[in-house]
Amino acid sequence: MKQIILGAFEINQVNLTSQGLWAHPEQTTFRYKDLSYWTELAKLLESGYFDFLFLADSYGYPDLNGEVPDATFEQAVELPKNDPMLLIPALSAVTKDLNFICTSSTSFEPPYANARRFATLDHLTKGRVAWNVVTTSSAVVSRLFGTKQVPHDARYDMAQEYLELSYKLFEGSWEKGAVIADKARRIYADPRKVHAIDHHGTHFTCQGYFNCEPSPQRTPVLVQAGASSKGRGFAAANAEVIFVQGKDRAMLRAQIDDLRQRAKDNGRGADAIKAISGLTVVTGLSRAHAEERLEEYLSWIDPEAMRAYYAMMTGVDLAKLAPKGSFSDVKTEGSQTQVERYKGVAVEEAVADFLRRGMRELIVTGTGKEAAEEIAEIVAETGLDGFNFTPFVSPGSYADLIRDVVPQLQRMGLMRRERHPSTFRERLFGRGQARLPDSHPAAQMRWTPGGSA
Repeated sequence: MKQIILGAFEINQVNLTSQGLWAHPEQTTFRYKDLSYWTELAKLLESGYFDFLFLADSYGYPDLNGEVPDATFEQAVELPKNDPMLLIPALSAVTKDLNFICTSSTSFEPPYANARRFATLDHLTKGRVAWNVVTTSSAVVSRLFGTKQVPHDARYDMAQEYLELSYKLFEGSWEKGAVIADKARRIYADPRKVHAIDHHGTHFTCQGYFNCEPSPQRTPVLVQAGASSKGRGFAAANAEVIFVQGKDRAMLRAQIDDLRQRAKDNGRGADAIKAISGLTVVTGLSRAHAEERLEEYLSWIDPEAMRAYYAMMTGVDLAKLAPKGSFSDVKTEGSQTQVERYKGVAVEEAVADFLRRGMRELIVTGTGKEAAEEIAEIVAETGLDGFNFTPFVSPGSYADLIRDVVPQLQRMGLMRRERHPSTFRERLFGRGQARLPDSHPAAQMRWTPGGSA
């Protein structure tokens, strides 16, 4: 029986995905500005055998027809929000076994600066870092950076070149063995084994040396969540961890099968990717008690704030859609993920679902044993490799899962019991696999005699 990968979904802000829950009596996310909030959370997650902490991020905020709704400020909908990357060195210092996925967009920041930061993080964490690669669609963010909004498919073309240049920096500038660090000979690096990058592409130009020496993983673990056909193609070609979203198990299974086939078509093999879905678990003394707790959490959700949240992600104003229409007719140049999940669903049904669940995919309720059994069923039916746990309240939801569900999953053989600190890639794919495999397109960027990057 395969062991699942377990992560925690967090954002460096007041709310997570259920807008309005920041005010719940059990919620402590208002402490997001305090470093102790994050270090305490990281230690709790590591104690509960979580494999990673996922830090979502975006520069945007809700904008409806050129105006920012009052609910944005009143309910802290994606505003205010701090930079998550700056948390990682501190969190890695208080943990040994927890990995970190940090979000960074290919749409605005130069590849060189981004690669340098991730290489630095990979050094500081000893290889426990991953890059969640996103393309930014928001008109708001385009205005913030003074650029034009790029159409959906063109953003992925840009992202592909961004990754190719990043691969050259991570994999091609420094040969294996370039760093000697020989004090006696007073030679730190062999100049014959360090090479300048010479990239002239459609979107990016880069000439010169990558000034970070090779880190434990060289290229951070690559994570992606594209739901459109273009996005899935991009993910299958590059990503090692792919977040899938669907309104039911059948939809998740179809997405995973499609992604694995696309990975094979790219010469990578179906096992080259790990498919992860969002998961929320609410436990109780009985299933009825757990469902009561779920409904109590949901009662704190603010509908206007949720509409603003959806508009921020997709550019779609839910209030302007015809209730009797089909969500299949909804078009946007914004993010496709939260549109694709409702294809074939009536607008009024889709709106009601989002206002209640938000981005949450799978919600499981019951006793710890019942929840663990349902999780096992989900894995068997969908082919999922793991879950990104999305709490209602922090740290309470994590503490409940660790107390009630994790021991059950361990007894079932679905979760590890041992602690063996390693790189993130080795955690995912096995010992001795800290580097990207030769089947990955980044391997083509490695320096070979007579070659170039």
